[in-house]
Amino acid sequence: MVGFFSLATAAAIAAVFIWGGSPLVTKIATRSTDEFTLALLRTIASVPFALVVIVAMRLRLPWRGRDTFDTLGVAVTGLIGFPVLFTLGVAHTTAGHAAVASAATPVFAGLMVAAINRRWPAKSWWLGISVAFFGAIVLIWESIGIQSVGASWQGDLLVMGGAFSAALSFQFGARLTPRYGAPAVTMWSVIIAGILLLPVLWFYAEPEEILQVAPAGWAAIAYLAAGSSIIAYMAWFYALSRGGIARISMWHFALPVVGIAAAAIFLGEPLTPLLLIATVVILLGVGLVQRR
Repeated sequence: MVGFFSLATAAAIAAVFIWGGSPLVTKIATRSTDEFTLALLRTIASVPFALVVIVAMRLRLPWRGRDTFDTLGVAVTGLIGFPVLFTLGVAHTTAGHAAVASAATPVFAGLMVAAINRRWPAKSWWLGISVAFFGAIVLIWESIGIQSVGASWQGDLLVMGGAFSAALSFQFGARLTPRYGAPAVTMWSVIIAGILLLPVLWFYAEPEEILQVAPAGWAAIAYLAAGSSIIAYMAWFYALSRGGIARISMWHFALPVVGIAAAAIFLGEPLTPLLLIATVVILLGVGLVQRR
């Protein structure tokens, strides 16, 4: 197990910074295409990037015995299930509800590890996750609100389904990465997910609709494809393989921190004292789980 100041922690933080900017970028992309088409395009558009990396690094396909199941698991849960469920959920609920529902990802991930290992999480994990979750609620409440107007239980359930799907992908990826490396696991999973989604896009979206996506929309899709689906996942799987799922997944609580900081920088939204306090509380909760 690695310490708090490590390459695993640095990789996790890098992934969080990239994913944290995804909501802002997604909002830009949805101005010229619907949310389901966007969810499909962000993964399919990742395929060319993945092919270049596979050829350049000569990455072997994790496709032997149990590894075949795990590779399919990463592709289906992490690169199909999560983006599709989350994007559809956000379209049917409020931003505040979606943020709170997605904050359940570290909880799901930690409980899955406990179930697999048949060992209840330590008290420090429960304490840290409780503190971080409380900080996340305060942060979301202060920044975007958690009002019920415009929310629906269907949308909230879809977002939570996306969070569960993401947590499940962590389990598959963590098993594969020690043997094949984060680049191979990520790139081949992207290829498989893209192949599975291409027929769906073909039947769902008209070619004219895709051609009508604005340049800003394509720039946003490129960010989601190369950044969120490739670089962030590659860094995240590396972090999971070195730091453990229960500990590293706690960094997901920092996602709203990055998102709010991005809104303050690029949209000029104010940073209130309560937002800063909530950020400190979140990082304290994460630190309680990371400490030895």
